[in-house]
Amino acid sequence: MQNVIGIDEAGYSPLLGPLVVSAAHFEAAALPADWWELLGIPRAGAHNATGRVGAGPCCPPVPASSIFPSYLPAVDDSKQLYSQATGPARLELAVLAFLSTAGCRPADLRELLAAVGAAADLSAYPWYRGANPRLPVAADPADIARSADALHAAFESARIRFAGFRSAPLLAGEYNEAVDRTGNKSTVLFQANARLIDAVLGSSGDAAGSAADAIVLADKHGGRKFYGDLLAQHYFGARIVTGSEKQEHSAYALTHGGRRIQISFHLGGDAIHLPIALASMCSKYIRELFMGAFNEYWGAVATGIPRTSGYRLDGRRFIESIQHLPQFERNQRKLVRTR
Repeated sequence: MQNVIGIDEAGYSPLLGPLVVSAAHFEAAALPADWWELLGIPRAGAHNATGRVGAGPCCPPVPASSIFPSYLPAVDDSKQLYSQATGPARLELAVLAFLSTAGCRPADLRELLAAVGAAADLSAYPWYRGANPRLPVAADPADIARSADALHAAFESARIRFAGFRSAPLLAGEYNEAVDRTGNKSTVLFQANARLIDAVLGSSGDAAGSAADAIVLADKHGGRKFYGDLLAQHYFGARIVTGSEKQEHSAYALTHGGRRIQISFHLGGDAIHLPIALASMCSKYIRELFMGAFNEYWGAVATGIPRTSGYRLDGRRFIESIQHLPQFERNQRKLVRTR
């Protein structure tokens, strides 16, 4: 069994809210050519047995049991499974079902963050300090349980094990500090990716503590084509062999500390590799839980404050509505991203 790690983010471009980077960790006997086909997992908008298209971003959410008779949850680019109109139900169904197969059933936000190894200091943020919504917030618990059972059966048949998620939410204050330190938000994103790889592999050695090898599949970081220098800086002293550095795909093989890592960055990776898509869904789900707490806090501070998704135009509108408040003046550095 070899480690296969998919990595993707949510919230790279917004003005408000966290940047969340997540890793989906699998153990597989061999790298599947098509994860969706091997496991029988549908994508967003997949047809059910009657030929009807399942709920997509423009359709109201419906229970998994009425979309997919097998109860396997849809896995796809998070933007295909979430919209403000439909809410987080489809993201939540999949993320919590996958977690359940790894023996983890978080009952609230704090338990979820602990389960994915997130070390964010919520106490420094008034809008997160007391937030701890019960989970699930939107999906049907019975559907989650049935989906987890269906996933477990699919994994056994394919000789695949889902070992869990790792997630690194960078709250706005920490994000601003990291950008100041590196001078580049793309570098901040790469460093978050590298730390997640280390965190996953640090817990994936054998009983004797030997280093674990891995295949890492990541979504490309914006338009970046070259990652060799960044890999060399993070894995100091590593032997790095460049496979390709193209617009669609950049690939490297490195040996470091007795560990061999094949790492590749893919343009539109969440449409190509299921582990990347699943990581994007975990990132988006966690970000939306944070944004829910954020909006509840500001809605309680003053009447008439609109909810926000945190993205640029919407974020500027939101800032205009709260900039007269003392809570904004006291917390601006922790509230608004500098880049």
